[in-house]
Amino acid sequence: MRFRIVSLGCPKNLVESEYIAERLCSAGHTIGDDGDTIVINTCAFIAEAARESIETVLEAAREPGRRIVVTGCLVDRYREELVRLLPEVDVFVGRSWYNEIDRIIGKNGFYLREGGFSETFPRQVLTKRPTAYLKIQEGCDNRCRYCTIPAIRGNLTSRDEKDVIGEFRWLLDQGFREINLIGQDVTSYGKDAGRERGLTGLVGSLLKEKGDWHVRLLYMHPKGVTEGLIDVMAGDARVIPYLDVPIQHSEDRILSLMGRGHTKAYLEETLEMMRRRMPGAVLRTSIIVGFPTETEEEFDALLSFVRRHQFDMLGAFMYSREEGTAAYRLKGQIRKGVKRDRYLSLMEMQKEISRARLADLLGKTVKVIIEDTGASPKVGRMLTQAPDIDGVAFVNGACAEGDIREGKVVKTLDYDVVVEV
Repeated sequence: MRFRIVSLGCPKNLVESEYIAERLCSAGHTIGDDGDTIVINTCAFIAEAARESIETVLEAAREPGRRIVVTGCLVDRYREELVRLLPEVDVFVGRSWYNEIDRIIGKNGFYLREGGFSETFPRQVLTKRPTAYLKIQEGCDNRCRYCTIPAIRGNLTSRDEKDVIGEFRWLLDQGFREINLIGQDVTSYGKDAGRERGLTGLVGSLLKEKGDWHVRLLYMHPKGVTEGLIDVMAGDARVIPYLDVPIQHSEDRILSLMGRGHTKAYLEETLEMMRRRMPGAVLRTSIIVGFPTETEEEFDALLSFVRRHQFDMLGAFMYSREEGTAAYRLKGQIRKGVKRDRYLSLMEMQKEISRARLADLLGKTVKVIIEDTGASPKVGRMLTQAPDIDGVAFVNGACAEGDIREGKVVKTLDYDVVVEV
């Protein structure tokens, strides 16, 4: 059988797609864009992601003679309801069946059982060198009241540190030099197993590995960001100075309704601590606008908070009311038009902040990863721009795909830069 994989959603899903690919290839199947079987690894974190997943399935169904296999979060969240909604699909495979997908890929039906999936190795990396993801945990124990992740992916399950280090070494041996550690909240790594070392200890162990490589930490809950962790990150240039700390909101009443477990004062102290102990680091966050009962005054206070702290990158989302979450039952739902207006106001302000902060880089030397030399101009990223979610660097000069090069910033835009290597 020849198959192709369509991976939707977050990098955690991509790593699982890589595991599926290796499982199928090891069983004698081959991967290629012209595969007669299409494996669609879906996302269903919010309604918009679920709609995209369904639309992707329906688009694949219009290709004549294709066998369709649907896996991922959509299957785990909506279960047997999908059999009625998507009769075009040959087989649905829940995440707990991934380690047997090579056995059931050719069958028809619905495969779902209780339990999660935390394995990520061995896998066939689908990203281009030098960039790869390394999943260090599964699930989440934070229980934010708007979030569907615990219902879909279960409680926090951290991988054994030795396994993580072993896979890290394997990635280095394969030529990957920008390795992104991922999880729903990487600062909670090891807490489920009572490991005192936690994420700080894991990063310290990885830094003992020799070589010219870089590591990035993605998705750090503010509650888990400690002085010790920041000091370990700041103490080695191979840790990319990139702090991805989703705050979601700034005002105490909304933070309490969200179940975030901290206050505005705590956020202020934590952000100031990170800037002080890791000067020059890029700070990224995400924010939800239009949470139930959010007032105009609270939204204005949120804007003031963002303006004061000057995040380098910011992703904003309009609150999505998801069935099964605690927030679903809240009264005071905000009209879609109001949410859209607040979203646009926040992003317009952030565009100005981003433009100003990037302008400070003009004339400075930065490290860039070259990703596409076929484009004109060539396209890459500064090391301080995470793949897929941040801006890009347009690159002038002789270089090859996969290079990590130093270059001078010769022009800055709203979210992107131009670099001469």
